[in-house]
Amino acid sequence: MALPTETAFVSDAHLAGGYWTRNRGTILGVAALVVAIVIIPFVVSSSLMNVAVFAMIFALPAIGLSLLMGLAGQVSLGQAAFFAIGAYTHAILLTTFDLPGPVAAVIGVAGAMLVALLVGLPLMRLRGHFLALATLGLGFIVAIAVREWDFTGRTTGIYGIPRPEVFGIPISNNGYFFWFVSPFVIVGLVLAINLTRSRAGRALSAVNDSELAAESLGVNTYALRLKVFVLSAGFAGLGGVFYAYQVGIVSPQVAEFHLSVELLLMVVIGGLASVWGALAGAVLIELLGEGLRDLIPILIPGATGEVQLVGFGLVLILVILLLPGGLHQVVIGLWDAARKRLRRGRAAGDTGAAEVAASDEPVAQLPRVSSPVPRGETILEVSGLTKRYGGVVALDAVNLTVPAGEILGLIGPNGAGKTTCFNIISGALSPSSGTVTFLGQQIAGRKPHVSALRGLTRTFQNLQVFTSTDVVGNVYMGRYRLGKAGILRGMLGLQGTEQHANRRTASDILSSMRLTDAADVAAGSLPFGRQRMMEVCRALSSEPAVLLLDEPMAGLSGQERDMLADLLRALRDAGLTIVLVEHDVGQVMSLADSVAVLDDGVLIAHGKPEAVRNDPAVMVAYLGTDVKKAESELEELV
Repeated sequence: MALPTETAFVSDAHLAGGYWTRNRGTILGVAALVVAIVIIPFVVSSSLMNVAVFAMIFALPAIGLSLLMGLAGQVSLGQAAFFAIGAYTHAILLTTFDLPGPVAAVIGVAGAMLVALLVGLPLMRLRGHFLALATLGLGFIVAIAVREWDFTGRTTGIYGIPRPEVFGIPISNNGYFFWFVSPFVIVGLVLAINLTRSRAGRALSAVNDSELAAESLGVNTYALRLKVFVLSAGFAGLGGVFYAYQVGIVSPQVAEFHLSVELLLMVVIGGLASVWGALAGAVLIELLGEGLRDLIPILIPGATGEVQLVGFGLVLILVILLLPGGLHQVVIGLWDAARKRLRRGRAAGDTGAAEVAASDEPVAQLPRVSSPVPRGETILEVSGLTKRYGGVVALDAVNLTVPAGEILGLIGPNGAGKTTCFNIISGALSPSSGTVTFLGQQIAGRKPHVSALRGLTRTFQNLQVFTSTDVVGNVYMGRYRLGKAGILRGMLGLQGTEQHANRRTASDILSSMRLTDAADVAAGSLPFGRQRMMEVCRALSSEPAVLLLDEPMAGLSGQERDMLADLLRALRDAGLTIVLVEHDVGQVMSLADSVAVLDDGVLIAHGKPEAVRNDPAVMVAYLGTDVKKAESELEELV
């Protein structure tokens, strides 16, 4: 499982309060960074100044890689390829076409992003080590191309790149260049942090926890990952632009595999969970690299750069083994320990306050419901739905019609095909044949986010919890399909109003299930029953037109079952359409307006609860007897 990102460092309480409350840590961190940037050129030696310059240059592709790995959960071994594309494009435009520096820089960054888009279209369909190997191959292709292409100067590279000027002032030394590149790093850092806390960032964090659950809430995971891949390449391309300026020559070395390893090490050693870690990792790795360059020839006479690469590899292994969370883990651990010591004296008072807050929980409020079709009209229709796994038929020509504003109970013995039917309706599975029509549109065989965006949401038999955030963060994610802010607005921080409104709605929905006291508790630490209730709240927060509940009462106490049943009745009365799979037949019969029964993938009964309860075929399915015996037993009961 991917490490949690900036969205999950602490509780989602940063959504509440004013601008200072939400961004206090970022503001203080950036202020401290600015002070350090101003002071460093005056207090460090020339050799350390050179290290500082390259640390800031490589911080840019490291920040991009941090977004890709820590946020999008995608491992890339080809970040050096985009770094090289930015550097070479910028250098060629400056030396061959004599374009102005800013124009050449913009084109260099755009070139890296365009290549990322073209290769990302197929690559982002891969997962895990397959993607890592594919990006590794991309890196080798770029490295070979720049080494063999006349236009890139082959092994000689491109040289004679002029130093930039700012307001007529030549950037002629490392101190000036450090000040020249640092503002871009600061802006990139702030934009990246904003993204991790945005609607898109929270969605990607949820995808890393449970891709299926995120898609069922309307997240187009492929498109979102592709956008972050392209954005990451843009950061790398910008780093390549500054590298070309600083070194004055761009050679095939910038595309070699060892640079991708260094960038990967920067992100890992800094901590995947933090964008700040990418900057810290860049500084540390540049210092370590300088040390290895001096130390390895002493330890191993005649050693070359390959031996230094082995040194980086050993450091990477040690970090993963001993400090999997990187520097971020250390900092957060120290900060948490300090906070505990500061609050130790107030522990008794805090406990009392928490008890009062729990006892004073607000009265339950009904989540907002809006039905797109009048009550009684068909909102969801299943026709001839069949699913085969080789010679096994999980569903066999199932036909169902779901009227709007009613509760349909779907029951049957274990293995009857109920969850398979749910998975096909929601898009998690494709049918072998048959159709699913929702609001007049065919949705069978399409991704879950397609139907979710139209208002069809579900829960899961096996809990799908977003463990990287808290309870209110889980419910907040249900609002995704109703949001508008994309990656650009998220990076610019232009979604405060939307986030506040969604936070309030999530809190209101939690109160409907008496979960207000657990709002800021880590979702993974809740008892099973309360996690189940939280998942129902998450589905309701998307304001669905149809709600699919897969065994929502499993693991609930008697009181919780009664509370959920009352809520479902109230939602039904308010116009919500509900399809309910549940093993508690008595509860289904008391809740549902109609009941459908599956047995071995075949629909054996569909009608009013009383009629289904007395259907001999249903008795056979549940009691394991034959039809004639079931009919005689029924006659005796009557």
